[in-house]
Amino acid sequence: MPITPKQKRFMLLTFLCDALAVFLSVCVAYAIRFWIGVIPVHGAPPRFIEYMRALLFALPVYFIFFRAYGLYQMTRHIRRIEEIFMVIKAVSFAIVALMAMTFFYRTFSYSRLFLVKLWVLSIFFVSVSRYLLIQWEYKRKVRQEEIIQVLLIGANRSTRNIVKWAKTNPHYGRFVIGVLASEPELIGKHFEGVTVLGASADCEELIARWKPDEVILVDTAFSRERITDLVAFCEDQLIEFKVGADIYGLMTRNVAVEYISTVPLLGFRRLRLDDLWNRFVKRTFDLIVSFAILGVTMPLWLAIMVLIKINDRGPVFYAQERMGRDQKLFRLLKFRTMKVDAERETGPVWAQKNDSRRTNIGDFLRRFNLDELPQLFNVLKGDMSLVGPRPERPHFVEKFRESIPRYMARHKIKSGITGWAQVNGYRGDTSIQERLKYDLYYMENWSLLFDIEVLIMTLFAFKNAY
Repeated sequence: MPITPKQKRFMLLTFLCDALAVFLSVCVAYAIRFWIGVIPVHGAPPRFIEYMRALLFALPVYFIFFRAYGLYQMTRHIRRIEEIFMVIKAVSFAIVALMAMTFFYRTFSYSRLFLVKLWVLSIFFVSVSRYLLIQWEYKRKVRQEEIIQVLLIGANRSTRNIVKWAKTNPHYGRFVIGVLASEPELIGKHFEGVTVLGASADCEELIARWKPDEVILVDTAFSRERITDLVAFCEDQLIEFKVGADIYGLMTRNVAVEYISTVPLLGFRRLRLDDLWNRFVKRTFDLIVSFAILGVTMPLWLAIMVLIKINDRGPVFYAQERMGRDQKLFRLLKFRTMKVDAERETGPVWAQKNDSRRTNIGDFLRRFNLDELPQLFNVLKGDMSLVGPRPERPHFVEKFRESIPRYMARHKIKSGITGWAQVNGYRGDTSIQERLKYDLYYMENWSLLFDIEVLIMTLFAFKNAY
């Protein structure tokens, strides 16, 4: 899709605001370090002009890392918290690069404490600037000052999800003008509140008539030859064309193109957690945080154990076989929240809302996610991670692997006490397909900051906790 003048102006404004935020960070860091700093300065403080000269070299370094982390992309469907986390990563690497440069520049000695303060202040000022810009951009798009008109080809579950997303997220500026359906009886009717404008078979004629900014194909009946013709037609009309990945059961954004001779081959990129260094970082983080949580929550453990015993005098802990990374089976620990032998008559079944098998104290523990605390020992043992796809029982794994494409892909990494799907409400008796999409998104976009974000969100994630 061509870049609009408004997008260019907004990106220029973003660029200028970032530069102003870094400039303010340098000024405030200098003032704190040399004018009002706690640590005394020996002799006369360095001239401010020296730090202003350094800004000429620092700004390009910032911009290089901002661009590397996608902070200057024209369109980004990310939440504000994700934007701030990307700013933290970009600023951190920029400061490390600047610190390394000071070792080779001997004409003037820059304060290391100044750089530490610059790191904190840069994150603060750039994050505030970005937050205000995003809020302003959101309001413009909600007022439909700048929208992308979308035409959907196909009337199915993916269509329904896109329409709902566009309606509940107007700040992203996408407006579905209509749907094309393969079923003639749907023409003229409404699909999730959007008019079915015509038949999928007549898509070229209807695209030329309505002239949308973007066409999204989610009709699984289209052949590859038909898709190729449609791509060429949309390119000729200067219309953005996209295909729903679910058409091929991929359910992923992690697709890479590899060429053998002149033949393009589609495949999945390696996961970030396939890298041994990333695994080491994640494992180290798991151990440090798990020990810290155990130390802080131990009095709570004792209270829970006493309450469970008082409630029905049954065992405090409950161990259940689950499947983890590489399909390895392990015994998952939980505080017992169900009656003893709750599945003796029913066999393996999922917990449901208002489940009669729960104990009184069990209802409270599940509501606030406290029943999961003993899984910290699973993390310390190495069976699980703090964050990852929730491990499932082998009985259900065998059931889902036959009916849900790519379900077993979630077993390529360690299971987690909490996960991206769970903090977004997909837990308990909810859609496995949707849960899998969130699990795959986490796997393909893992970072240590992503883990921290999920852990923080877990503290407030009580939806479907039963």
